[in-house]
Amino acid sequence: MEALPSSHKTKSGKQITIRKACKSDANSLRNCILSYVNGVSIPFTRDEFDKSDSEIEHWIEELNCNQNSLLLVAEDNGKIIGNIDVTTSRRSMLKHTGYIGMGVHEDWQNNGVGSILFQKMIECYEINDEIELLWLQVFGTNTAGLLLYRKFGFEESGRQEKFIKKSEDIYIDNVIMTKKLT
Repeated sequence: MEALPSSHKTKSGKQITIRKACKSDANSLRNCILSYVNGVSIPFTRDEFDKSDSEIEHWIEELNCNQNSLLLVAEDNGKIIGNIDVTTSRRSMLKHTGYIGMGVHEDWQNNGVGSILFQKMIECYEINDEIELLWLQVFGTNTAGLLLYRKFGFEESGRQEKFIKKSEDIYIDNVIMTKKLT
């Protein structure tokens, strides 16, 4: 999927670039992911994220080779500060759908980077005739995420109660949200 680089202004007035990821981004992307993987809004912890740069390179290449998948990064002065990916299925009955994953570096959260990434991703898929439905999963406690996704037209289509187990007696619902594109 094509996505031309574009420049955007954050809430604080900083200029950032949104562009398609390339293999040379692996280390910077890995560091960005490590900053936001903390078990608060993604169902794995920093200790569980043990991807090497070469594994990240492979992930980037895999998404770039699938004509309907996409991996965008937000960049500030050469440093990746956020990412959004859409993985599409090769299965015939699911190839009209795309699954979204997103994260923003902890130093850049609440600064509009997630909205900018989401807007750019939606623009890419609004001109794609093959993907009819985008979907994602979000912690039921992630109020900011739920608001962001609703802002872009996503609706709750399912809820798995107590799906995420944070500790022996703390559970969180998994919310499934979808957006029809056609």
